[in-house]
Amino acid sequence: MALRSWLARTAIAAVTSAGAVGCAPAAEPDEDASAEDAVTTGGPADPSATAAARVVFANLRAFDFRSPDAFDRRVLLGQQEPDVSSRASYGSGPLRSDVEALGGRLPAVVSYELSNVTRGSTQPFDRAAFAAGRGAMRELVIDKHRQGILTSFVWHLRCPKARVTDPDRFAPADCPADMRMEELLERKADGSRGVHFEEWRAMLDELAELLWSLKDERGELIPVLLRPFHEHTGGWFWWGRDNAPEVYARVWREMVTYLRDGRGLHSALWVYCPAAPTERSLRGLEAYYPGDAYVDVVAFDRYDRGDGSFARGYAADLDLVGTFARRHGKVAAVAEIGRDLAHLPTDPTWFTRAMLAPLEGRSFAYVGLWRNAPWEKFVPEPTDGAVADDFRRMLSDPRVLSSGRHDLYRPLHAR
Repeated sequence: MALRSWLARTAIAAVTSAGAVGCAPAAEPDEDASAEDAVTTGGPADPSATAAARVVFANLRAFDFRSPDAFDRRVLLGQQEPDVSSRASYGSGPLRSDVEALGGRLPAVVSYELSNVTRGSTQPFDRAAFAAGRGAMRELVIDKHRQGILTSFVWHLRCPKARVTDPDRFAPADCPADMRMEELLERKADGSRGVHFEEWRAMLDELAELLWSLKDERGELIPVLLRPFHEHTGGWFWWGRDNAPEVYARVWREMVTYLRDGRGLHSALWVYCPAAPTERSLRGLEAYYPGDAYVDVVAFDRYDRGDGSFARGYAADLDLVGTFARRHGKVAAVAEIGRDLAHLPTDPTWFTRAMLAPLEGRSFAYVGLWRNAPWEKFVPEPTDGAVADDFRRMLSDPRVLSSGRHDLYRPLHAR
């Protein structure tokens, strides 16, 4: 549905009423951090955020299991690619979500892969392939907006490859030696331009074209969550922990600044997302942080590997990220979570006991399950017995919001 302008104005008044205050800079700032580290209390990091983006941000901040108001003591359920990927098919077109098959509704937050919008578009530095997938992605996002479902984008940035049919690579050992984050910078520490700056800027231009195309029936830009350079505290991506924290933070700031100021885009909410931060030390969360003026959501990814460590690590991550987000005035979220049902022994109460119950008493806007695909399975299928029954119990819990309950582009609270 279209966002009514008077509702948008109401939300803007609500989220800006506290006035402007200074925000904390990045933990390890450089000369580019500057005076832009100033945000409006209660609102998005972007001082020029669109009315619709402000509404979405205010709605996300409202969900809080610590709230005295039962209306707010809820969490949004999310999933990666629920309506384009299943155990039988991946990326070949729209299909019925397994979440929908179990509970009758899509997740409230749907995530899509920017570098993998179709089977052939697996390479972000392949501009032609990325552009070819924009039309399909645009239709998916507009369809979700009509249903009041939020869209999030994650971006797995593969190493450059000669042909689009070549295998994808993103592990440091598989990438060219020059594939490091400093090579995305317009100006490196020695004053030279990064080797991959031009192709990186071209991809940001492609992303800008996609974001500019995401408009509702009134011609207003649709807000989206953007989660690039995720799981940087791990060593499995080329943008991971082998890069200097100050370089990571600077690339992030340049990216956000270019899209906001260079391309005039103010409809994105930016998601900063380490992997299992309590296992990778506090430094991984603090040191790489780009600064409050460049982040809206602080999230984390955590998977149950079946070794018995999940419960302890998940609770610790919730505490760490929740505290960090509150201190910086950001939304907290669990961006990726799951237990691979295709390869691990069945845990018949995992969704209600292991995933949902630890959120009690904490302030997290959404929790996002990973996808089902021919090679992995993170959501039960209807015939999966006890674990499917447990998933249905989770979906029926009044504290868990799937789609259809609210239009998340309209203010949840009238003030």
